[in-house]
Order: sequence, then structure tokens, then C-alpha cells
Amino acid sequence: MKLAVLCIALSGLLLIGATSAPRDVQLFPECPICGMDRRQYSHSRMVIDYKEGPVGTCSIHCAGADLAVNRHKHVQGIAVADFGGKQLIPAQTAFWVIGGKRSGVMTQRAKWAFEKRADAEAFVRDYGGSRASFDDAVKATFEDMYTDIKAIRKRAQKHKVRASQSTEARELP
Repeated sequence: MKLAVLCIALSGLLLIGATSAPRDVQLFPECPICGMDRRQYSHSRMVIDYKEGPVGTCSIHCAGADLAVNRHKHVQGIAVADFGGKQLIPAQTAFWVIGGKRSGVMTQRAKWAFEKRADAEAFVRDYGGSRASFDDAVKATFEDMYTDIKAIRKRAQKHKVRASQSTEARELP
């Protein structure tokens, strides 16, 4: 019940204006796990409502990492953005899609949440993937964690090399 009130309150604040960020994004502008801009990833963001205080992440990947690191905290509920509408909904009752042609956020195997079953089914028709429950999505997140972190580290290293090459090129006379 507390999560439902949190979701309604946070979603209601979306009506403030098209240019303002959702309230949860204002409260948590960056993902505490990866540092990504949660406004940019408003379609995949999550809020974990811990008894000790809420945390906003950019994706289920980072939510999974936060849950693993903070296993001593008491989870009261978890909200996720509806892929299309971007409003927060209870993660447990969302219709999830795992996989498909759309690139995931922080993961090679995407995991998307939808408020309506019809939207999830339409996504599967258009992009592939398979319908799943929240538990299935969390399980897939942890199954993918090693591969995803390895890929993230590899991309970060390539970016670092490119950045240093760019800096060296600017320093030449």
C-alpha cells in the first residue's frame, strides 16, 4: 500500500509541466550505481523504497546491484517506469518483457516494464522478446550481471583510450 501511495504521489507530480523532470528524478537526478542521468533514462528508471530511505536508479541492472549491496536494508516496495508512458508503476504488477531488438539500459539483454499487458504484447510483436514477471526480470538481471559488467568495463576502457588519444592530438603543436 505504501508503494502504491509513493507511485501515485510521484506520478502525480509529472503533471507539473512537460519541461520539469518527474519528482523522483528531481530527488535522484543521477543513478547512485553508474552515475547516469535518470532523466535521460526516464523510460527504464526505478525507485527502491527502503525503510531506511528511497533510492532512484537508472535501470533494473543498477537496481539489482543496489539491492545486492544493500541486502541489509528493508525493501518496502519497488517502482519502475512504464516503458511508453514513463510514469512510475509498482514493479511487481508490471508486465515485463525480456530481450528483443531494443537495446537495454546497462545490459545486453533488455528488461522493460509496462503498465498494461496490451502494451507489453505490442512491444513483443514489434521488437521481439518474451513476456515475463518481475521475479523473472530480476532473475535475468542477476544471471546477466557478470556479462553486463564485463561489457560496461570494456566500453569504458575504449572510451578512456579514445579520450586520451583526443587529448594527445590537441596537445601536438
